[in-house]
Amino acid sequence: MDIQHPLLKKAVKWASGEEPIRAVVITGSQARADDSIDEYSDLDIQIITLDIEAYTADDSWLDGLGEVWIRFPLFEDVPYRLVWFADGYKVDFQFMSVDSLRAEIDSGALSDEYQRGYIVALDKDGLYRGLPPSPQVFPAPPAPEADEVLATINEFWFEAIHVAQFIRRREFWVVKYRDWTMKEDLLRLLEWHARAMREGKINTWLLGKRIEQWADDETVRAIREIWTGWDARSLWRGLLTQLALFRRLSLELSAMLGINCHDATQQKIERYIRRLYEEDQDAR
Repeated sequence: MDIQHPLLKKAVKWASGEEPIRAVVITGSQARADDSIDEYSDLDIQIITLDIEAYTADDSWLDGLGEVWIRFPLFEDVPYRLVWFADGYKVDFQFMSVDSLRAEIDSGALSDEYQRGYIVALDKDGLYRGLPPSPQVFPAPPAPEADEVLATINEFWFEAIHVAQFIRRREFWVVKYRDWTMKEDLLRLLEWHARAMREGKINTWLLGKRIEQWADDETVRAIREIWTGWDARSLWRGLLTQLALFRRLSLELSAMLGINCHDATQQKIERYIRRLYEEDQDAR
């Protein structure tokens, strides 16, 4: 196990002395055999325990691992503690019960997380002897449902009207706020588009990471123009570029998936927005 993160040894040593903890597993970028790790990569630690509540009801145990700057509890299907330690080192602790791990082993199938990569750092009971090694691949998400695509398209154009009107009002904070929803929809569409249009499996990562590697060249050129400043001229330029990009992607994806994306309505909205732009003499 060749992981250089400075908190790993401390975490494993701590877990070794905790009776309810039966295993420690490293997932995420540190467990993958690729070139995605750098000095800013966080450490994803999965704690396999007989008593999850012992470590989530009171997380003062974190202070024994180092100086904690920020602790951020998440309670999803399984609980997390996302932690920034001193000097900008981040560790994400995920808690899994021993019973859940045994159920996964009995199923004979690796979870998506383990398919991407896992390294056993501590195994007191040999639990992981029954689990196959990771193929270190990114499972391809299923193609989106028609309703999901249409909802994303609908929300994007709903907010586009807001953005145009608030540029005219010179309410730039609200413009940025509404535009972020548009960009979330755009990223979702970008990911679907890339996976649908490219041959073979493609990893679209998360939060737009490595977007210049997996998006097509025309898209990459466009996204460089949609991040704008605090003035009407650049905001209009970014908005119009974003509309053109989104409409192209939605048409191509919809054709690939056999979906009617109601392009005639999108064109009407775009013409309305362009009219607002053309009437805005100070921004041109």
